[in-house]
Amino acid sequence: MSKDTIRNVAAERSTATVTPKGPDLALPAPPTKKRKHKPKPHILTQTTLRNPPWSYIHLQQQIPNIANNPTTNQNIDALTAHLHLTAALTQFLGLHGAAVPIDILRTEGAQIWIRVPAADQTAVVVAVGGWVSSKGEGWRVLESSSWDAGARGRGGGQDLFDD
Repeated sequence: MSKDTIRNVAAERSTATVTPKGPDLALPAPPTKKRKHKPKPHILTQTTLRNPPWSYIHLQQQIPNIANNPTTNQNIDALTAHLHLTAALTQFLGLHGAAVPIDILRTEGAQIWIRVPAADQTAVVVAVGGWVSSKGEGWRVLESSSWDAGARGRGGGQDLFDD
């Protein structure tokens, strides 16, 4: 036998493991690390709204003649409100502003609640809040929200001054 063959045989013998035979000499099984599964509750449906598609804005019409002439009608109809909002958006953003869809949800006196696409909320708030007509009419943004149709999200801070 050559020296290399003797070395290989010696290496095989040193790495070989001896396993005992028979039922009395069997090695215990290694412990398993499986986690116990908790029973899951039965959920019919589950959804998460990360990006709401609509934003809701609560506006109040500002008319300069009301302080001088209290008999002026303060009620605004949906058509007039839509024309004023479209004029404000057109003045601020041009044709892009005129293309913003506005849904008027409710009118009550000089206040209106509108729904706009969430991507256009900031543009609508800025355009409407800064717009003044040739007669001095304008809009005051009372509240805006991405979730609540009552637009109870960010208030105008008026409650700080109420006694």
